[in-house]
Amino acid sequence: MDLDKIKTNIKRFFSNPNTLTFLLVIVLIIVIYGVYTYMVKKAVQPVQIPFCKEKLKTMTEITDQYIGQVKISGNFVSASGSELLQQSRQIKNKYVTPGYFIPENSFFYDAAVSDSSVQERTSFSGLPDDYTIYELKNMTFHKTYGCSIMSGNYIDLYFKATDKDNDNKVIFGQFIKSIQVLKVIDKEGLDVFTESTKEEPDPQAIWFAVPTQLFELLQIAERLTDYNVEIIPVPRNSGYTENPEPTKMVNDAIEMFILDNASTKK
Repeated sequence: MDLDKIKTNIKRFFSNPNTLTFLLVIVLIIVIYGVYTYMVKKAVQPVQIPFCKEKLKTMTEITDQYIGQVKISGNFVSASGSELLQQSRQIKNKYVTPGYFIPENSFFYDAAVSDSSVQERTSFSGLPDDYTIYELKNMTFHKTYGCSIMSGNYIDLYFKATDKDNDNKVIFGQFIKSIQVLKVIDKEGLDVFTESTKEEPDPQAIWFAVPTQLFELLQIAERLTDYNVEIIPVPRNSGYTENPEPTKMVNDAIEMFILDNASTKK
């Protein structure tokens, strides 16, 4: 066997442009096939991700009891991108973002899950001394003037009652002025503007702070059910909010009516 001749033939074979082109095509096909096989395998290979076991309303803390695990195809995970949360540690003990809810059996997405630091409701820690939070109940869309009364607004309270001891005379007038609204809430206690997920606002109550003396007077007025007492919130213009005055009672006659009739009920 002539080794030199064999080496010469091999050199000629590999130095032939047609031969090199053929080999490169074969290598390229092998590489493409390998990449394609890897991507197909990755796409169909199941991936385990967390899902929501119950419908969660806005502001709810996401604990273990709400988190399940399910296997889905990898191509769905890839198509969802970084928005899809794939690890329970990204979700556990966090909160549903204000204005969002998470449907039952759905997956968790980044926009709908927030840290506890952004879940703080209206803070009452900055209230002045001797002020108390009051909840004005039985509100409606109509009574809040189409939800035009909003957090931060300064409003007045008007008083309306029927004096059954004086020919059912109607008593009506401004009662307390310059009250800052802290929150307008729905029946679930959620802020109708920032936390509720309902398409139409459904206000049920207004939270505001008043001096303790006025808080007690409002509480007494609420108990005068025989006199059809109604506390009516009245919005004011933007200048009223931008230049607020101290919160104060402005009608001595209404105060006397409340206290006098409260004493007769004892």
